[in-house]
Amino acid sequence: MSDQTYEVYAIKYATREAKAHEHFHGSADPHENCPMPMDYFIWVAKSAQHAIVIDAGFNEEVARKRNRDFLRCPVEMLREIGVKAEEVPSVIITHMHYDHIGNLPKFPHSTFVLQEAEMAFWTGKYVSRKAFKHLVEVEDVLHLVKENFEGRIRFVSGNAEIVPGITVYQAGGHSAGLQFVKVRTESGNVILTSDVSHFYRNIEEDRPFSVVHDLASMYHAFDLVRSVSDPTSVLIPGHDPKVMERFPAASAELDGIVAKIS
Repeated sequence: MSDQTYEVYAIKYATREAKAHEHFHGSADPHENCPMPMDYFIWVAKSAQHAIVIDAGFNEEVARKRNRDFLRCPVEMLREIGVKAEEVPSVIITHMHYDHIGNLPKFPHSTFVLQEAEMAFWTGKYVSRKAFKHLVEVEDVLHLVKENFEGRIRFVSGNAEIVPGITVYQAGGHSAGLQFVKVRTESGNVILTSDVSHFYRNIEEDRPFSVVHDLASMYHAFDLVRSVSDPTSVLIPGHDPKVMERFPAASAELDGIVAKIS
């Protein structure tokens, strides 16, 4: 592993019970009433020089409020793979929904990498509408606004290499400025789709998730993920419990908690 290739980890911190039909746009198929749980993750790309964190999860208080099963603080779990939150140079925020930005104060020295379109939407005129406002926690958004005044947000408009070996792609669809992340590893690229594809089935079956900001852009996001992938690429959905089944634990002690993707 060099300073331009990374090991990639998925940290599971919460879960909830759900039915399959809840995870597909417009689904009313009675045959999809079977259980299909949703897991919640943050991700880490770790090189020989530093670690970049992707998303920050939510906290226990928000879990209680939203009836999620909170398992552990994801930021506290970073130390189990040798990462100190106070030394993380950058946290890439895929989008500003509650389950992705709830622990940002735990990164006191980080720069937050965010699509300009995402911040513009969540500080714009439509956030009070019923279809949108339940997707965020107001205090989380306010924290990012304050961090912007402190100069700690790196805004991206479109696609950009954040550090050598890590590139973000603006996708939209699920949120106004959703971005996904491509990470170079020694065995090929890992594509952290975040909520472009909550589950493997979303992108494999070309079926967008049920929470829609712009439906056409959701299909475009599927196509964009495919276009930046190659036969060696590993696609990681944002909320699929199968991630913990398909990839080995970072250690025996972290089985079911931290998976090593590459």
